[in-house]
Amino acid sequence: MNRTVILLLYVLVIEASGEQTPAFDRTEVPSVTWPDWMSYLPDYLPLSALAIPGTHDTMAFFGGPLAECQSWSLTNQYNSGVRFLDIRCRHYQNRLPIFHGVSYQRTDFFQVLNDTVTFLTEHPSETILMRVKEEYKPYQNTRTFYQSVTEVLNQIGEHWFLRSESLPTLGEARGKVVILQEFSSEGEGPDFGPPYPGPMSISDAYQVTDDSVKWADVERHLTVAQNGDPERAYLTFCSGVHWLLYTPESLARRINPRVHDYLINKTPLRGRRRSVGVVIMDFPGAELVKQIVLDNWV
Repeated sequence: MNRTVILLLYVLVIEASGEQTPAFDRTEVPSVTWPDWMSYLPDYLPLSALAIPGTHDTMAFFGGPLAECQSWSLTNQYNSGVRFLDIRCRHYQNRLPIFHGVSYQRTDFFQVLNDTVTFLTEHPSETILMRVKEEYKPYQNTRTFYQSVTEVLNQIGEHWFLRSESLPTLGEARGKVVILQEFSSEGEGPDFGPPYPGPMSISDAYQVTDDSVKWADVERHLTVAQNGDPERAYLTFCSGVHWLLYTPESLARRINPRVHDYLINKTPLRGRRRSVGVVIMDFPGAELVKQIVLDNWV
């Protein structure tokens, strides 16, 4: 049996078992919930300056080890404190099913937004940043991706979405979804929200051959964010994959604890102007989510 087969079998055995630690969680329910943490922050703060927990490929629950990125349902992610979503829609027969690469995730954009509105109805102090991206190959459509997104938003209700060219303050965004738009609206109509990536500072080295190199990039960007412009959003992706060396889960087991330790042990930076920004993870542990939130008061 060659080394590649042995490695893949090892990964499948390790990742088949549920595990819940402060920084990593492969179970269905977070150990700690904090569904109203934004209610403790003042309205005048710009969203761009907040420390916000996020999930990479938020709805990626199916497709095998190389495709699966989360184990908490969307509602449980919200309850844990997650406020940034990474939503990937395939344009398929004028509908918007959720995909991760080639893998269908057994839900669609309407359901994601419907669950989001349900959460915001119960927790109106909160806001959701939602990156929306067209994923995989379009198939048999008679309209544009923009038009299909427009239809879904109209079905949900336009009043749930804050259309803004830049990230608003927390007070302006409470109870609403702020879409970060990663698809074209040229010649179609107004943008749904701030462009992604636009002027944001983003660290997203997702092709990983060495987890130490990946961690060095994450740590560097977390430090950059704390000294950055409060009006500019800083997004740090802790996620990554390699078809042979790392699945999303195996990398998260290595990176998430380092992020957790960084947040607990970091000393105040001289001249620090803001928080660590948006921290985006695969399989985050509830205590890690909590530590990101707490950075808003450090």
